[in-house]
Amino acid sequence: MRGGWLVLVVLACAATVAASAAAKQTSPTSSKPPPPASTVSGITVEGPATQSPLIDRTTEFVRQRLPTSRFAQYARFHDPICVKVVGLPDQYAGFIVKRVLDVAREVNAPIDPKPGCTPNVNVIFSAAPQAQLEDIARRRDILFGFHFQAEMKKLSTFSRPVQAWYVTRTEDTTGNKMLELNEATPCISSNPLRPPCDVSAPAIIGKAGSRLGNDLSSELVHSLIIADANKVAGEKIDAIADYIAVLALSRWQGMERCSGLPTILNLMADGCSAEDRPEAATPGDLALLTSLYQVNPREVGTLQRAEIADAMRKAAGAASDSRH
Repeated sequence: MRGGWLVLVVLACAATVAASAAAKQTSPTSSKPPPPASTVSGITVEGPATQSPLIDRTTEFVRQRLPTSRFAQYARFHDPICVKVVGLPDQYAGFIVKRVLDVAREVNAPIDPKPGCTPNVNVIFSAAPQAQLEDIARRRDILFGFHFQAEMKKLSTFSRPVQAWYVTRTEDTTGNKMLELNEATPCISSNPLRPPCDVSAPAIIGKAGSRLGNDLSSELVHSLIIADANKVAGEKIDAIADYIAVLALSRWQGMERCSGLPTILNLMADGCSAEDRPEAATPGDLALLTSLYQVNPREVGTLQRAEIADAMRKAAGAASDSRH
């Protein structure tokens, strides 16, 4: 049934003939026409399916793909970024390290390019990623970041060509910092019973009463990225490097779904056509990350999201203008 068309239910021929015969038998002296029907039956109107003008695709992309912290803000690195890549020949590992740092520099993220720095972005290429992940779950599950115990099985299951896990922390109004882990965490002072919560721990101090924020900020502390060496073997090293760079500099979710917006993250997503799989970080990717590292870290998450989405829209407009 096509949207916008009137679908009329036609009466059977016998009914039409009967109605005609009845009309002939009607008295010719009758001057009053039959009263109009009070209802219309057998008619269905279907309007075309259109996206609500109140829903902005860019805002929805940010909302769906960037998870917020416990206090509904968007996390980014505050400490200088140091990258380590293992599981590849030195030439390729060095190429990816350089590309991650180049993208970080381009979006104004802090970097530590010195040899021997302590890595807070660890990238592992493994031919047995599930075994690698299970080993991390046994020995370093802190690298999975905050999660409920019931989520541990899902977190420690490798199901994509490339997956990422993030550790975050919250900084309060006094400068105290709290890692968001899978164990009981200190309470924010204005809401001491919000779980997960350890009422015996020092409170995280925020400021209540403002729609602009509670004077807390969310920081990205560590990115763990594992790539299945077998599944990414056919990809170009440039594309893999850009994919990892974008993946490392922000928290992401929903990576398995193809996005309607141009993004390097479609490279490994399901359901994307060839033309929807960029092989380099797109203007939208770079605009998102640049805005993420520019927004006021203590703003409420809704304002941060609006600013990030606005930067992406402007980048898309500029890219469109340059093609014409």
